[in-house]
Amino acid sequence: MTNDNIATAIGERLRRHREIIGMKVNQLARQIGASRNTVTNYEAGKTVPGAADLIKIARVLGCTLNELVGNDDAAEQNPRFAFRAHRRIEKDPDIRVAARRFLRAYREIEAIMDARLDVHLPDESFDPSEVSADRWIPAAASRCRELLGIRLSGPERIALLLERLGVRTLFFDFESKGLDGISVIQGDMSLIMLHRRGKAVERTITNAAHEFGHLVLHPHLFTVQAEEELANGRDYESEAKLFARHFLVPTDDLLQVWKNERLAHLHVEHALLLLKRVFHVSYWLLFHRLRDEALTPVEFPQLVARTKRLLGETGTARMEDLEPQPMQTEDIESSTRFHRLIRSAFLQEKIGVAKVGELFQITVDRAKEITFDWTAPKHESVVE
Repeated sequence: MTNDNIATAIGERLRRHREIIGMKVNQLARQIGASRNTVTNYEAGKTVPGAADLIKIARVLGCTLNELVGNDDAAEQNPRFAFRAHRRIEKDPDIRVAARRFLRAYREIEAIMDARLDVHLPDESFDPSEVSADRWIPAAASRCRELLGIRLSGPERIALLLERLGVRTLFFDFESKGLDGISVIQGDMSLIMLHRRGKAVERTITNAAHEFGHLVLHPHLFTVQAEEELANGRDYESEAKLFARHFLVPTDDLLQVWKNERLAHLHVEHALLLLKRVFHVSYWLLFHRLRDEALTPVEFPQLVARTKRLLGETGTARMEDLEPQPMQTEDIESSTRFHRLIRSAFLQEKIGVAKVGELFQITVDRAKEITFDWTAPKHESVVE
């Protein structure tokens, strides 16, 4: 292959990988410390990036160096997000880069440990022109609960529950305004990424069920053709929210507790506190379930006012500060299969500290702290 052909091939791969994550030329240029024209020339095959720039470009795009200079199939490297349901990530390629890296890391650690996860993800998609969402979605949520074999408890262990169906789940720490969770599919891998929260644990549980709802109700959103097929005004977010509510709080169980414990005789805020002890989910999600089943006439603004009085709050308050009797961080089981596989691989000496850092997307110094804790545990691990 001539130098011109090499330059053209690298330029085409660079452009394809940039487009895969929706990054603009000027964004890539800024992140690698180059001019827009430099990147344009790289992509046009007019110049070839040096080794240092290729390493920077691969890191920024979330791909490997070999994927830029080798003979990879770009389509295989393309994670698919439900963009209609995750509009915030359309303008934030860093989120897609992180998801892409984690998908590759998950695939790699499974290969190292020879531990593929069998997929049993149900397809509960439906056509709203043929069946009402209000009828289909609660039934779909119930079928998913039956498949998982859960009854009243389990939401705090939702990562483990989803892994039973082959949905890889992990927690991320990077900040992106308004982003609590995303679902993504690449090839035969489904991944849900959840924001690890120091507070509002209930929100994490809701977000996990919400993203699960997208995977089972809207598999067509995770396809190349999604944008062309789905210009129909359908409210996918509302459908996923309805699924999450019914998945976490099934109607039969809710009505049984409501009736047997005579909760209709209480002020709604006190009834919600008691229900929270049963279902281990957000007070506010439970309120919406009461509204779903027409169990309370209280409107949302009224409940906000009552809850603020209950908590002694005055003035403006964020919703996450209006969660009575909040669950604690340790109440949610955040030890995911991804973390367990990496820890096991390290303890079996299949990988070293540097690889631990690479897979977790953390610094080597941080990886040293974590692996030291694994080999000399005197307290709870810093990475669960």
